[in-house]
Amino acid sequence: MALNRKFKLNSGYEIPAVGFGTWQAKPHEVEMAVEDALKVGYRHIDAAAIYGNEKEVGTGIVKSGVPREEIFITSKLWNNKHYPEDIEAALDQTLADLGTTYLDLYIMHWPCAFKRGNNNFPVDENGVFQLADISYVETYKGLEKLLKTGKVRSIGVSNFNVRRLKEILDKCSVVPAVNQIEAHPYLQQKELYDFCKEKGILIEAYSPLGNNLTGEPRTVDDAKVKEIADRLGVNAGQVLISWGVQRGTVVLPKSVTPARIKMNFKDFIIPDKEMAELDALERHKRFNFPAQWGYDVFDEVGDEYVRNAAIAYGQKTKAQ
Repeated sequence: MALNRKFKLNSGYEIPAVGFGTWQAKPHEVEMAVEDALKVGYRHIDAAAIYGNEKEVGTGIVKSGVPREEIFITSKLWNNKHYPEDIEAALDQTLADLGTTYLDLYIMHWPCAFKRGNNNFPVDENGVFQLADISYVETYKGLEKLLKTGKVRSIGVSNFNVRRLKEILDKCSVVPAVNQIEAHPYLQQKELYDFCKEKGILIEAYSPLGNNLTGEPRTVDDAKVKEIADRLGVNAGQVLISWGVQRGTVVLPKSVTPARIKMNFKDFIIPDKEMAELDALERHKRFNFPAQWGYDVFDEVGDEYVRNAAIAYGQKTKAQ
């Protein structure tokens, strides 16, 4: 059985600790998966405009029979809608697609802004991503205004590091309710974790099991994780989900397989010994870093690196 733990956001609202992620889920699959998840007991759905499946997520919510007011729904503002005058229209489209009049949480998906317009991934004649010269501070101020409309209850950010969060805190009036980041034992981000905790910003962990973007072994495939799972009589996914919740973060596992959806919702208390073993797996391993955008999202590689990555990506896509 799930422990059904919840956290309190700085906005005063409660958020279920284990949410259901909808990234990389095909439209028809995600409809059934959301329905299954809600019937199993999930009460937190994490969506995004760029996932291209919000209409189906909304249909799955309706088909589940669970009342809207019992579900915590999150969506995210995509990179091509960062100009303040575009933000509310983007939100309205998400609300229409999801079939709801409000979101419990609306997040800026990335600090990186793309060229304004309806092209989700705008590139120039060389295949290089076109970025916009607008600060994420201005975008966040646009999110703040949404709080007065009744269309969103809380706002937050995603993929922000300490430096960018400090800038938001210095120049904006509403402390982000959450910072949604990649987090698992391979990527614990201690400095960011401590900073967010100090400032009352709840961390949400996406890709809590690792992911397949790089083709490398995922965290859930780690031999030590599997050993711990066997020792505790659970599966590796349950270990990583429970680890994330136990360290005080929301966890957002995703699946379209009914059995796995159900198993992922069975979080538990991990003994101290096993928690320490999982903590020891830190290796600063990111599975999700879009260097090809030409933007140093995490301030870890430098502008020259991402500029070269963007050019290489453009050359590769033009050659295909």
